Amino acid sequence: MAETLIALTAAIGTSAASAGTVGTAAAGAAASAGSALSTLGLLGTGLSAAGTLYSGLQAKAGAEAEARQLKVKGDEEQAIGQRRAMQARREKDLARSRIQAVAAASGGGAGDASITSLMQGVEQQGNYNSMLELYQGNTGRNKAYASAAARRAEGRSALTGSIIGAAGGAASNLYKMAR
Repeated sequence: MAETLIALTAAIGTSAASAGTVGTAAAGAAASAGSALSTLGLLGTGLSAAGTLYSGLQAKAGAEAEARQLKVKGDEEQAIGQRRAMQARREKDLARSRIQAVAAASGGGAGDASITSLMQGVEQQGNYNSMLELYQGNTGRNKAYASAAARRAEGRSALTGSIIGAAGGAASNLYKMAR
């Protein structure tokens, strides 16, 4: 809009000067209008650059907030994995206890080879289940942390892009105004 007004003012000033019909007072008014339009152009350029920068800052702030939420989610995933691992160990201990109770009630000894083998299998499976739960919790945390890092990088990129866009837009507008 300001560029259009500047162009119109320049065209009016040029045609009036070439026709020789504009007096000194009219020429001064045209120069004053051109100066006001230049000021308006500079103001518009500044506002446009500020708006571009502000949008980049907002994008970065939004990405940071989301990254914090993702980090919390990752910590929760790890805690859930730890609780599940504890539950798997409890289930293992209960299964071993049940095997011993059934073996003792049946009259066989807890030291019987088949009972010992069964208890070793329960121990191994219980340890495996516990470690698997811990692994899954840690994997969930790592994925959430990686997503948080990616969001932070996107926020930084948005801010950098807005700085470059603001500088480029301002330079372009200033160049057009200088012509």
